[in-house]
Amino acid sequence: MKKQLLAPFLLALLAAAPVAQAAGERPALTHKLAKLQQASSLPGFAVAVVSSNAVLYQRGFGHADLQARRPYTEETLQNVGSVSKTVIGVAIVKAIELGYFGLDTEINGILPFKVEHPHGGAAITVRHLVTHTSSIVDDDEIYGHSYYVLPDADTGGPLYQQFRRDFTQPGRQDLSLGGFLKNYLAVGGRSYRKSNFAKAAPGAAYHYSNIGAALAAYLIEVKSGQSFEAFTRKHIFEPLQMRSTTWRADPTQAKRQALAYNRRHQAYPRYALVTYPDGGLTTSAADLARFLMAMVKGYKGGEGVLTKAGFTLLFDPEFAPDALPSASPAAEPNSGVFWRIRKNGLVGHSGSDPGVTAFMFIDPASGTGRILMTNIEAGGKGEQDDPKIVQQFREVWKTLGEVRQP
Repeated sequence: MKKQLLAPFLLALLAAAPVAQAAGERPALTHKLAKLQQASSLPGFAVAVVSSNAVLYQRGFGHADLQARRPYTEETLQNVGSVSKTVIGVAIVKAIELGYFGLDTEINGILPFKVEHPHGGAAITVRHLVTHTSSIVDDDEIYGHSYYVLPDADTGGPLYQQFRRDFTQPGRQDLSLGGFLKNYLAVGGRSYRKSNFAKAAPGAAYHYSNIGAALAAYLIEVKSGQSFEAFTRKHIFEPLQMRSTTWRADPTQAKRQALAYNRRHQAYPRYALVTYPDGGLTTSAADLARFLMAMVKGYKGGEGVLTKAGFTLLFDPEFAPDALPSASPAAEPNSGVFWRIRKNGLVGHSGSDPGVTAFMFIDPASGTGRILMTNIEAGGKGEQDDPKIVQQFREVWKTLGEVRQP
């Protein structure tokens, strides 16, 4: 289902500066990736490998639009699902640097409505949100229908009616982030239920929560007096020259956006998310490489969009190894500020949404970061991930790991 962490066996595959000339000078790698794409079910994909100061490799393969034979390039746009949460993490730390709040600030001291844990327990804090320990859970009957079809979408496509049935809420009028959150989390809201919260007290257990992530972004809106979209553009995208990156698909960029395909290569209509910060980042491999390069630099002790102390806060494990929250996932048991820390040492996030899959991780051992974004889903709503597609992801990801710094 939407923007959840990918299935454990899928996760098992993961083990701002000018683009360097070397990014386009790896013919053997290009040949190998092209062969993998041609032998796969992946309509198209783009990849990038970066160090702290250079793009070591980036390129697109296959097609962004199968029918029109439009190539998928490093400049092709698509949303990247929960990889978006890494940007929420950077924005949260920037907000802390600006003095808006701290990790241990109670959210009810910020919000214009009250969010109380209905089963008793401690107040919810910012730290709980960024580590998925807030007790807020995603009700698929409500959250799973929080998409909407864009006005310029093709209404004649084979999946249009299916998408409206499976992923949208007919008649929804309020598309605001704050409105959705209040209705879901505040007593008296149209979508409020006690079951929107786990019984475990905040801080006690891990429950992956897209709504909790969207709420963290909304805190920034409240404190900054501007949309999360405007805040991230000012403090992250513009400084890193991510000129093509947005949170809401721009109709003027439709021809640059990849069609999102199911496993039968049927295209979904163009869509957006009411809770857009938790999975709606629309970007290109080239833009995301600029972001990841800055993150690798920060991980290695540099600074840029955040101070050195800010990057330390972003990436440092929130939990001692012997004090992990209950139900912490075995593959990535710890967390920074929304950046998941995997057991194999990689730090980053994966993402999925209807018709798209993405991976972005820092490899501390090699001092590099890797990106893979593709316009196909491994599994549809209510379906298990397709092992063949999972293996294809794995092969591309493993091949990217062969890239080393000069």
